[in-house]
This record gives sequence, C-alpha cells and structure tokens, in this order.
Amino acid sequence: MYRDLKDYSEAIKYCEKVIALAPEEAAPYLNLGAVYESQADYDRAAHAYQHALKLEPSHPKALNNLGKLCHLQGKTAEAVTYLKRALAVEPNYPLALNNLGVLLSDTGKKQDALTYLEKSYQLDPHNISTMYNLAGLYNSRNESEKAIAMLENVIETDPDHDPAHHMLAAIRGIQTETAPHQYVQEVFDRYAPRFDSHLQDSLGYTAPFGLAKLVKAHLPERTFTSALDLGCGTGLSGEAFQEFSSRLTGIDLSAEMLARAGAKNIYTELHCTDILTFLRETTEDYDLFISADVFIYLGAVDSFFKLVAQKAASGGVVACSIERDNSVEDFSLRSSGRYAHNPIYLEETAGKYGFSLLINQDHNLRKEERQWIKGDLYLFQFSH
Repeated sequence: MYRDLKDYSEAIKYCEKVIALAPEEAAPYLNLGAVYESQADYDRAAHAYQHALKLEPSHPKALNNLGKLCHLQGKTAEAVTYLKRALAVEPNYPLALNNLGVLLSDTGKKQDALTYLEKSYQLDPHNISTMYNLAGLYNSRNESEKAIAMLENVIETDPDHDPAHHMLAAIRGIQTETAPHQYVQEVFDRYAPRFDSHLQDSLGYTAPFGLAKLVKAHLPERTFTSALDLGCGTGLSGEAFQEFSSRLTGIDLSAEMLARAGAKNIYTELHCTDILTFLRETTEDYDLFISADVFIYLGAVDSFFKLVAQKAASGGVVACSIERDNSVEDFSLRSSGRYAHNPIYLEETAGKYGFSLLINQDHNLRKEERQWIKGDLYLFQFSH
C-alpha cells in the first residue's frame, strides 16, 4: 500500500517490521526489494531479493525479480540465467516469460523473444505490459497489422495509455506534434543500461561528437560560461562538450539516464524534467544549448526556439540535430515512433525567433536495420 502511494520510507519501515516478525519468510524480503526497486535503489533491491533466494533457492518470483533487476543494470548474462531458472521451476510463469522476451528483444534476438512474449500473452492476455511489449516487437519485425491489433488491445484495457496511443499513430501514419512524456521516459529508462555501448558500438551514433567538432571548427576561439544539455541522456553530449564550458547543466525525463550521467561527474546540475518545462521555469540565461537527438521526440519545434530565445544570452549558440525528411513541409512522425524534419522548416522556425544559421552539415545519425538514418547537424546563433 505504502509503495503504491510512493511513501517509500513508510513502506520500508513496514517491510522491516514484518521481516523482524518472520525472518525466515521470503515474501517480506521480496516486498522490501520491490520498494527499493521502485526507488531505483538497485543495490539494496538486489540484496533483498538475494536474501529471499537464500531462504527459498527455487522461489520463482525471487528468480524473476533478480533477472529483471539484472537486465535493468545491464547484466545481461546474469539476467538470462535467473529468468531461465525461474522458468525451469515454473514454465508457465507469465511475468518471467515477458521479462525474458523483453531482454531477448533488447539484445536483438527477436525470434526467440517472440516465442516468450507470445506465450506470456497466451497465459495472461490482459497484461498491459506484455501486450505493449509484443506490439513493439511486431513493429520492429514490420508486422504492422499485428502491432496495431495489440496496441488497440492495450488502449481498450487502458484508454489513457499514452505510449500506446503514440505508437498507434506512428504506425498508422497519423501526425502528432510531440511524443508523450511517458513514452520518452519509458523508452529511455529501459534503454539506459546499454545506451552508451549500443548506440556507439552497434549503431555508430556520433551526433554529440559531430556537433562538438562543428563548434571547434566554426567557433574556434569561443568558450561558454553556462551550457544547457537538453535531453542529456547518459551524458554523451556532456562528454563531447565539457571542454567548451565551465558550467554544464543536464536535463532529461529519464531518471535511469540521469543516474548514469551523474556517475560521469561532468555536470554541474542535473534535473529530471521535460525540456520545455525547464526552459519555462528556469531563471538562468545560457550561452550554449545542446540538443542532440532531441527533436526526434519533439516534432513541432516552435515552442523550443521561442523558449530558448527567452533564455539565450547575446550571441548564444544552439547545437542540434535532426532526422531529415525533405518530403514533408515541416515534420513527420515515422513508424519508429520518432520524428523527422524538413531542414527548411527547422531553419525558418529558428530564424523566426532570432537565430541565424552558422552551419549545417549532413550526418549519418545511427544505423537502423543496418541502414544509416540520414540527418543534419546544425549550429544556430542568437542575434537579438
């Protein structure tokens, strides 16, 4: 109850009281671990789950929870071991089937993932997480009709499921102005453990470093006193830009990403919020705004440039990237769930709020299904 109300300190006290009364029972340790996991305190959560497993070495829930937790921490091999042990004990355990399916999907083993997720769905056809995960897998396999049907099931069960609405619009080609906060948060909370290695090693992602090279080449004498990394993620842009600014503030919706950014000791401040809310509420001015791979979740950029103009110091610079789509007037929502922009739309919108174009450059953003996603890197300067 306390955990559902997010009163974590009371929930922990309650669990500890139960443990004191029944120290040989696994269930209270599982509950304690779940509270810590809700707080993203993974070390304490793992300790509690391990204690439960010590008491009951074949407890399927303890094995499942440890498997899910290891996946969140990027410990893929350990996660697979725990989840398969859970399924060896209880082969028809829907949660373990779902969690193993998600892990396999995340590591590119889509056919194996499909087997586990479809079995989980057959056993528990009303589980929203399983339906949504299965929809995402179908979409990644270009099985659009199956993905649509599964997303419709999600929405029928939970009409307020914003991520499902977003992906349904994306697959159907219905245009929207921005991705819901919940969608972005869930994508990156799940992606955080393998974000740096997967993006850079597997997908060839170099946008932050490409933007930093543009700054070095076209503003060689420029130093910045206060930089704002909008959508900072795990801090890849911070790593690329730290040499240019004495003060670097990071903003991101994903607490999981921010935890990893914080561990790099690059940022002066980190804030878990959406970028437009931060720009509206901050009283600071900045002379460098970094926005690498952010517009792919924003779509309409009018509010972005309007708010940045209000917080930009004279001569302030915006370093940003887009996925390119020359076939549309402004921007398009792709079946991937990301937005692509017409460069003319971006440049005209920036210009409307006093940003002049310094340089733009074609750039291979990242690989998708072994093909490069084409995009552009930009530097704009505030001239009002």
